[in-house]
Amino acid sequence: MTELAQAAAPEVARAEAPAEAAPGRLFSLDAFRGFTMICMVGEGFGLHYLFHYPTVAPLAFQFTHADWRGMYAWDLIQPFFMFIVGAVMPIAFERRWRAGEEWGTSLRRVLRRSFLLVFWGLVARSIQAGRPVIDLINVLAQIAFTYPVAFLVLRKSWRVQAATAAGLLLVHWALFEFVRPPGVTGPWEKDANLGWYLDQLILHKTWGGSYATINCLSSAANTIFGVMAGGLLIGPLPRARKLQILAAAGVAAVIAGLALDPLVPIIKKIWTASFAIYSTGFTLLALLGFYWVCDVWRKRDWAKVLVIVGSNSIFIYLFHEILHPWLEQTALVFTGWTVNLWGAAGQILTAWVVILFEIYVCYWLYKHKIFFRL
Repeated sequence: MTELAQAAAPEVARAEAPAEAAPGRLFSLDAFRGFTMICMVGEGFGLHYLFHYPTVAPLAFQFTHADWRGMYAWDLIQPFFMFIVGAVMPIAFERRWRAGEEWGTSLRRVLRRSFLLVFWGLVARSIQAGRPVIDLINVLAQIAFTYPVAFLVLRKSWRVQAATAAGLLLVHWALFEFVRPPGVTGPWEKDANLGWYLDQLILHKTWGGSYATINCLSSAANTIFGVMAGGLLIGPLPRARKLQILAAAGVAAVIAGLALDPLVPIIKKIWTASFAIYSTGFTLLALLGFYWVCDVWRKRDWAKVLVIVGSNSIFIYLFHEILHPWLEQTALVFTGWTVNLWGAAGQILTAWVVILFEIYVCYWLYKHKIFFRL
């Protein structure tokens, strides 16, 4: 392997499994991360094949993305992921700093990881496209921006963190609201907004699905909100008080996002401020559930599979992004007859064969204590 390849390759660690209650870890965060990754690679669990069945179509649509304005349940997967990245930072870096690592060393580690996130995101999308592509809207590339931004406020008070997140959302809103270059017909117009314009101007392309690279500016708020939640969970407050804060903040954020919607529409594809706040509300409530069940009640057996998948989150994301089309084609070799016989039910079965195989790959790695780190 060349020196460049060695520098870019993910680190493969053999260590104690995260689920074994290592000091300073929160089982709930590990389980929440695994749940998010299963949803991410699940791609709706095949339920989109039921869109044409009126009795279940309303449920099936919750497992896809809103075309533009509004939000379905599946639109929460990326906010979950970006929030969790922030939530684990207080735990991970506090452990490093207690071991004597200097802030500058940590910053260099963050910047190196951000570079690798962009690199591997480009590798995955290039393999998908069959040619080299510059793709900065994939989840890893977006996190490559939000991660160092969150790190810069990691040691600040929660007030500074909250103000920074609010400032990012305010800047994002102001840019869309007041900057009107040629071709931009409105702040929230599909394929005619500032994000669409900037991608054409700078990258000479626009993205399928009407996503925008500048989303990283507002989605950084979700990662910072994650930092705040992680700091809360490892802080000295009683568990009952932590539950109350998570619940109150979650409900308040959902209400605030809805209240903003008439002025700043909830649109995931350009990650509007209302979407950032609204999605954070649901993320906090989801974290509340995991924390309550896993760390307060200590009911953990049911979540072991989630922790197993979450322990190799970057690996399974890249594994899925690169190999999913091939895995689906391979599964159809054995399940194609069910598609011919059962229609949508056979297609759902095929999707689950792929999902279960990907979970098994994570289990095999976990069993052999192999964990990929960037």
